[in-house]
Amino acid sequence: MAPTIAAIMQGIETRLETIAGLRVSSYVADQINPPQAFVGVPEIPDYHATMRRARITVEPTVTVLVSAALDRVGQMKLAEFANPDGALSVVAAIEGDRKLGGVVDDCIVASFRPLGLEEVGLIGYYGGVFALRVAARGV
Repeated sequence: MAPTIAAIMQGIETRLETIAGLRVSSYVADQINPPQAFVGVPEIPDYHATMRRARITVEPTVTVLVSAALDRVGQMKLAEFANPDGALSVVAAIEGDRKLGGVVDDCIVASFRPLGLEEVGLIGYYGGVFALRVAARGV
């Protein structure tokens, strides 16, 4: 049976929860307690191409928000999450189990894009978005 989008998102969240001190949620809350990450629902521009019967390919995102109270400290913390390896690396956490606990065939972090200063609930945060590529067997 093909994995659901929710199961894929949960698999990613489970991998992110291996990063000590990173709060993980499945939605953007009104109140952020940094550092916080959330997994975005992937865009599906063409169901027939994305959700083929034999193969599923989706590109979910992971957004990480850190405190902007001190500019340098916040930006350096975001850089630690963007590192390819290390205790706070989002890449290392996700690619530590590229099958997401057996939910998919493969999951990689394809890219990282810093967002700069973001505002949530009138409070500023430094943020970044990781783009993932997930492949799984279809029906």
